[in-house]
Amino acid sequence: MRARIRAFESSAYCASSGRLARAWWPILICLLASISGCRTHLSLRDNTLRTAGTLTDLNYQQVLDNLARFHDNPAAMPSFAVVNAGTVNVADQTSFNANATYAPTLTLGQQIGSGLPLLSLLFNPSGQRNVTENWSLAPVTDIDNLRRIRCAYQLLVAGGTLDSNCIPCQDLIKRFYLGEQDDLDCVIPKGWYGVGCKKDVPECACYVGHCGKTYVWVNADGLDGLTRFTMTVIDLATGKPHAPTKTVVRTFGPDGKLQNTQVTTTEIDSEALKEMRKEAGQTDRARQYLSPPLVNPGLFFVPH
Repeated sequence: MRARIRAFESSAYCASSGRLARAWWPILICLLASISGCRTHLSLRDNTLRTAGTLTDLNYQQVLDNLARFHDNPAAMPSFAVVNAGTVNVADQTSFNANATYAPTLTLGQQIGSGLPLLSLLFNPSGQRNVTENWSLAPVTDIDNLRRIRCAYQLLVAGGTLDSNCIPCQDLIKRFYLGEQDDLDCVIPKGWYGVGCKKDVPECACYVGHCGKTYVWVNADGLDGLTRFTMTVIDLATGKPHAPTKTVVRTFGPDGKLQNTQVTTTEIDSEALKEMRKEAGQTDRARQYLSPPLVNPGLFFVPH
């Protein structure tokens, strides 16, 4: 009789344990899924910060590689691309499968030795993470911008000795910064980098660029010059001349009398330029940055 009572109690315990385990598994799966979702946000934050941190390195590296190219041959043409957009995507997929097998016929010794009394479980977890990071680059193809960038490198490398009647570099850069900066040493600083072969590059160099066997490097004390020149190159690559302008409309006829024929031209506003120079501490003004054109502006023409 006692044996039957113990068997009945054991059977009841097994049934209740099985029901309890089956009741807890959905809760456990939901908990694991929610934890995975939190980890997705943390991964997105970390990857976004790391991706954004590469932007400065990309600009520095382009500037130094071009600088090495001009030291190798001052007649070269620069190659520069502006980073104008970027995306970071993190997608997590997780699944947890568990099959529970109820085994009430196990002996007490088998139950204790298995570690999972009365219930044998089969787990089949799976997880997948997809991370996508990219920058969108707009290469500089405008001839005027390329000409100014080329002049900036030639002024830095050769000090203006390559100026010619065809491309007066100093005049091009001065006209670009007219009304904002008259001292070219502020936008094209000198003496902030070293030039040599690969064996000459110091181990403590912060940034290194090269073209063929020509290497340039920047130490910690030259970082300010690298930063200022990099911002100059980006400005030359994306901006338009800074001098204030005004629209002048002149109406005239073939005989010099007033008629309906109109000619509209854009000229530098000399009066506004004088006022800007009088203002102390005036170092910045609104830019007119333009997105890369969808078509080559050189293909436009005005029929006569």
